[in-house]
Amino acid sequence: MNSDRTTDRRRFFRDGSILAACSAAGLTGLTVRASARENNSGPMVHSVLGPVAPDQLGVTLMHEHAPLIDWSELYDTPAAPFQDIQERMLDHTAGFLDAFHNSLAADEGPGAIVEVTPVRVGRYPRLLAELAKRTKVHVIGATGFWCEAMAPQHPWAVRMSVAKDGTREMAEFFIREITQGMEDPAGAWGKKFTDVCAGVIKIGTSTYLRPSERICHIAAAICSKETGCPITTHTTNGGGLEEAHLLLKHGGKPERVVIGHQGYQDDREHDEAVEYHRLIANMGCYVQFDRVGQEKYPIDSQARQITKLIEAGFAEQVLVSHDDAAWFYPDFAGAVKSPDGWEELEPDFTLITTKLVAELKRLGTSKSDIRKILIDNPRRVLAF
Repeated sequence: MNSDRTTDRRRFFRDGSILAACSAAGLTGLTVRASARENNSGPMVHSVLGPVAPDQLGVTLMHEHAPLIDWSELYDTPAAPFQDIQERMLDHTAGFLDAFHNSLAADEGPGAIVEVTPVRVGRYPRLLAELAKRTKVHVIGATGFWCEAMAPQHPWAVRMSVAKDGTREMAEFFIREITQGMEDPAGAWGKKFTDVCAGVIKIGTSTYLRPSERICHIAAAICSKETGCPITTHTTNGGGLEEAHLLLKHGGKPERVVIGHQGYQDDREHDEAVEYHRLIANMGCYVQFDRVGQEKYPIDSQARQITKLIEAGFAEQVLVSHDDAAWFYPDFAGAVKSPDGWEELEPDFTLITTKLVAELKRLGTSKSDIRKILIDNPRRVLAF
């Protein structure tokens, strides 16, 4: 893809995102275009409510799920209904985001989360936008397909992965979700779209990359190359290094690649795979510890591994998050779904800003390095 086309795509993305935001406010097309030109001063973070200047994010949690996750379509069953309890879901989730916001110092706010629920796994773009309106925390949505590690890959992704020119088709779909708006899951696959744009590409691997997952990675690399949008990944006790090699081989830039779920058996052998993390960082990619506080990812262990990367000179390539969710539908394979079947969870989006930060300080991490991890690194990778 030549540079002129790439520039055109980025310009269209910025103008289109501003168009959606201004249209909602009742502004005219001429006013929208003028606003786009005035704001075209550099890379922006693309939230579900429109472009945000990177220095307006504050502390950013790079891998979360809010408000809900639903694997039903992965099992070829109907999506779980939530409309009857939507207000409760939104208020419940906004409360956790507000707690995160309230945990921040004055110079660390307002805060942001990267909501990485991928296509057709409980991602409802308009619901994300409504959630973002109820909290001071910025919300960045994701395009992309999940992997086969814990559930089957979505049949739509599988079909594209074996179709002639399917890789390009998938890449174009990702590009459309970033530049024009994410798909509306209320319709048939790819038939309806919203004006809520994605700001990150989410893909994943099983413990070893499977064929359909490989296609998703290649499509993500193509999309990232043509739009500048960052890629964030799911790994399953290994696979991060293979992901990085594959993405870079197909045109992804290392500074746009975030290798996720690091912190436990990432090399498939050691609970704390410090040397493995250095290999990924040496490629120029980000190393993301995004399950902080979970059972196999205790805070002291995560802090130790982060500290080792900082000591090796990679403070500018570390990112953190919790990988938590507020609502989950456990009977995803059931043929009949009910609003009463939702599981109401109690995520704590403050573990990083309180307990992890405290442990990093105890281990001697400087205030400036902590700020890099929480604020500077996220706004650099998310802006394009």
